[in-house]
Order: sequence, then structure tokens, then C-alpha cells
Amino acid sequence: MSTELRSRPRNRFRRRLVATVLAFVVVGTAAAVVGSQQGPRLRDVSYDAVGLVSRPAQRVILTANQAVERVSANEVTVHPAAAHTVTSSGNTIAVEFAGPLAYDRSYEIRVAGVRAPGQRATSDLRASVRTGSTDVLALVPGGAGTPDRIVRRSLDAGGATTVYRAAGISEYVRLGRSLVVVTGTDAGSAVDIVPLAGGVQDEDAPVEHLTLPTAEGRVTALHAADDGASFGFEYADTSTGQSRNVGLYVVDMTGTHLPTAIDASGKPRTGAVPMSVGQWAYVPRTESALVRTGGDDLVLVDMSGRTDPVRLGSATYLHGFVGTGTTAVVETGTSIVRLDLTDGDRTSLRAPAGSTDAAYLGRIAQLTDDAYLRVVGDVRSDGTLAQRIVRVDGDRASRLPVSVPSDASITAVCPSPNSQFVAVATKSATGSLVSVVDATSGALEASVGAETVDWCSALPSGDEVG
Repeated sequence: MSTELRSRPRNRFRRRLVATVLAFVVVGTAAAVVGSQQGPRLRDVSYDAVGLVSRPAQRVILTANQAVERVSANEVTVHPAAAHTVTSSGNTIAVEFAGPLAYDRSYEIRVAGVRAPGQRATSDLRASVRTGSTDVLALVPGGAGTPDRIVRRSLDAGGATTVYRAAGISEYVRLGRSLVVVTGTDAGSAVDIVPLAGGVQDEDAPVEHLTLPTAEGRVTALHAADDGASFGFEYADTSTGQSRNVGLYVVDMTGTHLPTAIDASGKPRTGAVPMSVGQWAYVPRTESALVRTGGDDLVLVDMSGRTDPVRLGSATYLHGFVGTGTTAVVETGTSIVRLDLTDGDRTSLRAPAGSTDAAYLGRIAQLTDDAYLRVVGDVRSDGTLAQRIVRVDGDRASRLPVSVPSDASITAVCPSPNSQFVAVATKSATGSLVSVVDATSGALEASVGAETVDWCSALPSGDEVG
């Protein structure tokens, strides 16, 4: 009797255990069936909103809740349309955009017919991404007894925030989370690396004062690599009261931070006589620089020194770069051509009549592969220049409806990193103004009383050297 009573609880425990296990099996089987019928689902979307509008080859990563079969490009659509490529691995799908996207805009991404390995059911993954807005850094000259200021001006909000202030600011450029600032006069310059926090000078971090090649010297034509690994400038030794050894120097931010001369062959070398410069700038998104020497030779220089320089013939003027960065727009003295920096191939730039029938023909600001802006002008009866901005799209030229006061002159036209907007810098007897306008319609987006904006630092610059 007692043995029978002891066995009953044990039997009940076994029955409960079996029932529990069966329940888990049933639930798991049901979940698997439901999963196989539903197909993969979207678990996460990641992207850099600022990077999408400022750099090409930026990716949006879609992560599914399970591994998926390979996704091809024709299964992915983007609206509004934007050129892209697609790769997939495991449970992630990467949509990489060929160029920067438009500012402050929603893009819908749809991946059709996504399937998990070994399953029949498919599903569509949908994601919405919002690109970042933009701002510009502008140089506002100071008045009597007040310093110059570098200010940040957002295009989607009024007002400006002071980023840095100092007397005698002549040039500046963004460098990662810092600013490189040139101050001084023609007799002598100083170069400071200013750390930033929250978009303004970090008061808790010291400013680095760069040691220049000689006791006194003039710094001009400041440019920085997009990745912040280096920056360069043209330097003239003025310690004797005359400009000597004028040429190109680079500062490696991964090394000693000491300026190193780019020698005549196009290699960085300590103590060398520097390469003379007519114009130069970093090729977008690279550590290479395109240099027009004092003798009008074109040299592609690796500012890191890891690869040999490449000679690309000659040119009399560097206008700028096509958005992808692998093509430059250069003037040869007889024509304007697009120079392929990968193979040296030259093709004539399309220049319809409306873009060339003027007495004054200024710099070309390339927007896309087929579109560019150019400042042209006619001489008035009083000898002054009446300027206008022409937009060229393929074989068509039209005037960009931007108003330029009769007493002002256009000093620069600088496209935004994604070519959606353009900064038009003007100067008159009453002061300087930068107007940011839509590159297609000419509509005014923002304006600031400043001499220049940081977008202009992407354009080749320098001193003409005989």
C-alpha cells in the first residue's frame, strides 16, 4: 500500500514533464511554420545621415531577423531614385549610394522577394531613411578692435553660432573634429589646429600652434584631405624680408605634425626645396593632390608619399573636380577639357554658345557629370563688369536667376558637397556677402555677411609663381 502511494507522485511528475516538453515542441513547430510562411522581417536599419549628404559610397544597412538568400540589385528600389549598388551577407543587406544624396529628404528603400535559405515564403523589406541637413562655416571679418570670426550657419535655421575667433584670420579648413586656421599678415603667418566640441571651439582642450619651416613665413592656399589624415599649404620663407622657396608643404596628422616639403619630383621629403605651385587642391576623398606647378606642369601627388607622383601633361588653369573626384576640369590655353586622373585621357568640355559669348569668362564650378556653373560678364559703358551666372546642362545653357547688385562683384561660386546648393560670394564697397542658393532654381536659401565659406576650400587655389 505504501509503495503504491509513493509511485503516484512520481508518475504525475513524469506526465507533467512530458506534457511540458510536448508543449514546447508544439510552440516551436508552430513558430517555425509561421516563420516559414511569413518570410524574413526587418529588424534594424543603420546609416550616417550626415555622411549620406556629404560623401559618396555611403551605405544604408538593413538587418533582417534571420539569414537571407543573396539579394541582387534589381530587387532593390529607392525612391526618390538614386544610383546605388547592393551587397548582402548573412542577415544584412547593404545599399551603397554612388554619390551624396539630397539634404533633409526622406528616401524609401524597398527590397522585394526576400527569402531565407531553404524556405518558400518571401517578404518585402521596407525602410525609410532621413538625410541630414547642412551648415556652412563662414569667415566674418571683424571691425575696428574686434576679432574676425568663423561662424556656423545652418541652412534650415536663422542666426549663426561663433565657432572660433581670432585677429587676422585669412584662411581656415575643416579637419575631422578640428579646424586648421591661418592668421597673420603677408609678412608672417601662424597656423593653429583648433579642437572642436559640439561644433565650436573646445575651451577645455589646448590649441596646437604649428611649427613652421622657418622663423617667419607666409601661408596661403590651405587645403585638407577629406579623411582628415593630412593638410597642406603653400609656404613662402619671409625671414629675410623677401619671399623665398615658395612651394608646397604637407602636414601628416598621423605623424609628427611638422610641415614637410613636397619636392620637385612630387614626393614629401624633409629639408627639400619645395615644388613650386600655381594652383593645387586635394582630389576629393583621397590623399592625393592635383598640382599645377609654377611651370604649368600637372602632377598628381600622393601627399602621404606611399605612391609615386604621376605626370599628367600641362594646364594653364585648374577649375575644379567633377563630383566623383576621378575627373578634373582643366584649361589648356586653347580649350577646356575634362581630365581623367586615372589614365590621363582628355575630352572636350561641352560649352554651348550661351556659356562663352561674353567678354569675361570665369571659373567653372562643376555640379554633376553633365552640369556646371560659370560666371560670365560683359563690360558696361563705364568700364565696370556686369556679371551673371550661367548654368550648363549638356548642350543647353541658361542663366541662373541670382541677383548680383550693380556695385558688387562675384568673387567665388562654390558648390555644396552634394551639389544641391551653391555659395555665391560677392564683394562691394559696403562689405562682403555670401548667398547660398539652390543650384537649379537659384532660389535663396540663406545669406551671411562673410567673405567666404568652407565649401570653397575644395576648389584649387594658390599663388602664380613664375
